Amino acid sequence: MAMTIALPVSVEPVRGEAIDSWLERLAYMNGLSTADLMRTLTDSAGGKPRFLTLAPDPRVVARLARLGGVPAGAVRSMTLAAHPAAVDLHGLDPADGGSFRVVAARGWVSGHGTQLCPRCLAADHVWRLVWRLPIVAVCAQHSCLLATRCPGCLRPFRDQGHSPLRPSGSGLQCGNPVGHGPAQHCPHLLTEIVFRPAPERAVATQQRIDRALSGEHVQVVGEQQANSAYLTNLRSLTTLLLHLATQVDALALARWPVLLRTGGDARARTRGPRWGISPPRDPSLRAGAISTADEILSAPDVDASAAALAPWIELTPASNDGALGWLADRTVMTATLTRLITATLAPHRRLSHRLDNSGAPMNASTRTIPQVIPQDLFAEHLTGLIDSGEVTTRAFASLCIARTHADITTWAVAAEALDLPAAVGTRTARACSARMTAHREVWTARLTLVAAALPRQDYRVLEQKVRHRTHMSRWYEEWARRYRPGSHFEARPYALIWQWIHVAHGHIDAAPAWSGQQTVTTERARYRQFENSLDRYQQQGLAAALHKRA
Repeated sequence: MAMTIALPVSVEPVRGEAIDSWLERLAYMNGLSTADLMRTLTDSAGGKPRFLTLAPDPRVVARLARLGGVPAGAVRSMTLAAHPAAVDLHGLDPADGGSFRVVAARGWVSGHGTQLCPRCLAADHVWRLVWRLPIVAVCAQHSCLLATRCPGCLRPFRDQGHSPLRPSGSGLQCGNPVGHGPAQHCPHLLTEIVFRPAPERAVATQQRIDRALSGEHVQVVGEQQANSAYLTNLRSLTTLLLHLATQVDALALARWPVLLRTGGDARARTRGPRWGISPPRDPSLRAGAISTADEILSAPDVDASAAALAPWIELTPASNDGALGWLADRTVMTATLTRLITATLAPHRRLSHRLDNSGAPMNASTRTIPQVIPQDLFAEHLTGLIDSGEVTTRAFASLCIARTHADITTWAVAAEALDLPAAVGTRTARACSARMTAHREVWTARLTLVAAALPRQDYRVLEQKVRHRTHMSRWYEEWARRYRPGSHFEARPYALIWQWIHVAHGHIDAAPAWSGQQTVTTERARYRQFENSLDRYQQQGLAAALHKRA
């Protein structure tokens, strides 16, 4: 084996440069053809080096470092082995050419070929390493989609199978072999490739991907995740969305699924699209799917992520394995993805998706929705539909009507729109959805009847009237003197709670008479005793007292 001699001119790698780009520049600066440089490397290595752009043998790395006059670490940083968070190269053996099949089976990795940004290439003639990663579809610096095929030869860039280096060297021509002769190569000028602007959301996603590729943690579902976890979750969710996007109704969720009708259907007609192995080459389609997945993962919490994922999960076709089985068969179910899908498939998620997409809201304003549906409307329309307590079910009905408003996308927000704590909305929805005995269509149909029968009044105004009377006593003294002589003044808070529940139709836990303290069993029991002691005449007087001067 020949000794490796350093070339006269050393070329410093550009940060982020791919190894084949550096070798082409090294050859040019030393007056060599790329064939001469590869011959020199082959002679010193005792054979053609395998997996040069992926993870070459450490001895090859050492020879290249000696040849180019750079540290071995700089050489390794120009191979895909520098991005273990994005591509898993475990099992790749430079001594075994067939070992690449193990890596390829994991998906989203290519042994040759690359993408490019024409503006980056025109600026410094340097090919970036990250252009080889399928998870990268956008240049964030120039806000454009990466190009994937040469317009001249219609082949992927750097698609010369026999050598990682182009005969044209560091020039800006494509250089792919064309025709039948070894000397015929595509002359298309790469800097003349048409610039394709990327959507704003795709650029934002690429910026998050770039941070992950540089080793930074990234926020996922409200928590900071290691870069490898984020990229794995992003790839797995993108794969799942691509499978779901083959369903016809996906066209209503985003623009990019329409591209599957032209590019993806050909694969589907043969053995089915295997998006987990080979993602779409079309950068617009790939960027759209990746950015949609990232938008779901970048939500502030599980509830928001599940709400964003729910419309896609609704596309899951019926199968003998159930929805979860169908989904798990089409992607890698990471811990994060399993958590999201489980949350999305929860009964209250499916109901919320139906309410969010029910069209026009069931009433004009959330101010005309009480915190708790009146008891008579519950008895007429909703009895027996949910195996839960009456008050809880009535509160859930109010939350459901609020969810039909376009700006209310979570149960927490629905609760806040009714002046209830956000936690009450989430807790009530989970409890009632899990115990619903009627089909979702039946429940929503009955809700429509309830909403139509609600008195057209501002319940927030009624609630405020009760609050206003919390620290006043004249109204109570007048009522007691006329309707309940001898009533103790200590019963005034219970009279307020009665007005809150029966006139303002507020939630008992939110009654201002509790003075912000958590209600206890004894206090509730005393209130119920007071409530049961009122006759119809006293109830009418107490209801009328709310509308008199305090």
